[in-house]
Amino acid sequence: MTRESTAYHHGDLRAALLAEAAAMIDEGGTSSVTMREIGRRLGVSRSAAYRHFEDKSALLVAVAAAGFDRLRDRLEAVGAGAPDAGIEQLPQVGRVYVRFALENPGHYRLMYGKEAITREDHPELRETANALFDELVRIVQSYQESGTIRREDPHLQAYVAWGAVHGLASLLIEGQILTAVDVDALIRQTTATLLDGMRPGP
Repeated sequence: MTRESTAYHHGDLRAALLAEAAAMIDEGGTSSVTMREIGRRLGVSRSAAYRHFEDKSALLVAVAAAGFDRLRDRLEAVGAGAPDAGIEQLPQVGRVYVRFALENPGHYRLMYGKEAITREDHPELRETANALFDELVRIVQSYQESGTIRREDPHLQAYVAWGAVHGLASLLIEGQILTAVDVDALIRQTTATLLDGMRPGP
């Protein structure tokens, strides 16, 4: 039996295509991704790849959408107990966000970076991106209702928080922080400073 018939007969070729495409983006950007090359790397025919994605554009949209879904799942998991888990849990949401970017740079670049796809052209991608932001707003609202952070426009607060962690994530994965730095300490400092700015005043 061929690798194609054995390794992917349970339907996991789609997941393998997404993972391989993300790896190729890390190595050479979106221009390096072709259906022929991804099939060669996985040891499957090009026609097998086309059974899951009609073209390269559809594949890249799916990679980006998978990234949004995976990140939302992680944020939902860490924010599930909010605010009962205590105010200390809120910075953890930011740390999870940055760590996702560091662990999945291919997905993250396609979601937000210079390789990003224009979401306006792909409604399904816009929907997954909006769902991620809605989760950030939900977490902010839950802490507002408990009185642990200021009661301001939750969407604006979510944008501020997102801007801080997204900026740090982008700087890290693009290698823009050139001095030697303890990445974990930098992530903790960023999220702690962000939380300090959101606490209620005296």
